[in-house]
Amino acid sequence: MKNKWQLLLPLLLVVVTLLAYWFFTRDSGTETESVRVTKGLFEITVTATGEIEALESTRIMIPDVLTDRSVRIRQLTITDLVKEGTVVEKGDYVALLDPAEVEDRIRQSMDNLERLRTNLENALIDSSLVLSDSRDQIRVAQDNVYDQEIKVEQSKFESKAQQRQAQISLDKAVRNYEQKKRNYIQTRRKHLLNIQRISDLLKQEEEKYEVLEQLKIDLRITAPSAGLVVYARRNNQKIKVGSSVSRWDPLIATLPDLSTLQSVVQIKEIDITKIKPQLDVRVKIDAFPNQEFKGKVVRIANVGQEVSGEFFNTFKVDIEVDPNDKLLLPGMTSTNRIVIESTPEALMLPRMAVFSDEEFDFFVYKQEGLSVVKQEISVDGENDSFFKIGAGLAEKDRVMLQPPSKKKGIRSVALIE
Repeated sequence: MKNKWQLLLPLLLVVVTLLAYWFFTRDSGTETESVRVTKGLFEITVTATGEIEALESTRIMIPDVLTDRSVRIRQLTITDLVKEGTVVEKGDYVALLDPAEVEDRIRQSMDNLERLRTNLENALIDSSLVLSDSRDQIRVAQDNVYDQEIKVEQSKFESKAQQRQAQISLDKAVRNYEQKKRNYIQTRRKHLLNIQRISDLLKQEEEKYEVLEQLKIDLRITAPSAGLVVYARRNNQKIKVGSSVSRWDPLIATLPDLSTLQSVVQIKEIDITKIKPQLDVRVKIDAFPNQEFKGKVVRIANVGQEVSGEFFNTFKVDIEVDPNDKLLLPGMTSTNRIVIESTPEALMLPRMAVFSDEEFDFFVYKQEGLSVVKQEISVDGENDSFFKIGAGLAEKDRVMLQPPSKKKGIRSVALIE
């Protein structure tokens, strides 16, 4: 019998220990999952998606003649466009602009030219007829002066009254002659000005016609140099067939310098004050999902851009990317984590393990043996996943991820100031 109790005693002790452990842990709430305080690299980052762009590029623009104000074409539609990413040589075809409006303007210009040429011809004929008649009137007036001079000469043998009458007639004839000459000068000047005005209009229209004819040829857009075609953007939308271009929006596409690629992102205004030049950036590019590229902030815009449909602005930030022997191409989508703060050996806890209430700004439920205490902590920083612990915890301390089911009787431990 004694031997039987000796065999059962250890078993009873194990059972009692297990029951006691269950009892205490159940009361203190340690049935909840827990996690240990870890030490490692803690980073605060700002994450933004962007796109790979070239810092330097050759611009493919609308024809230069389209910027001529005399053309007066507000905009033209792109009717054809080579596929984005096409490699072209200098002079290769890139795009075609709709010629309909240009052809209509050419027809109008031809009609104007015909009208102006007719007007010029009529003005020349009218001038010739009117001036010829004026010259005839001058000759008649001059002959009348000669006649009156003869009468004055003959009146020397007449009475004083006859002499005065002859002189008056001569003076009147002279005045009429002078008036005819002045009228001729004014009429000639008037006709010359009218002819010159029509000639100037005709010359302008001829120049305009030549510009339109050249524009019709230049509607076939070619590459100014060799490169990779990348479509231009307007309002964050790439142009396409059907998009319009004008002298106010002349860019059709670019030929980027692939040696100057960068990741361009838009940072919200609430985060832009955290961004500084030369900050490290970790860049992930969708085309290379298993690789992370190194980057640095190189430029920050001074002026924000309004986001359509939103109540905040964003600022353009340029990030220089190390391609690491990979062929990066414009238009590739990137995810950029800009490192604002980096601490190599920092105490960290998952965000879900840290709580706050009226008693403490930040606290955790820390396990101490078989009991739990409400431990106040200080926080030196946070990111999307972790809090950086300043005081109140040590490495490998275990804390609960959820509040215990029974909080009554849990002791609060404040930080020592």
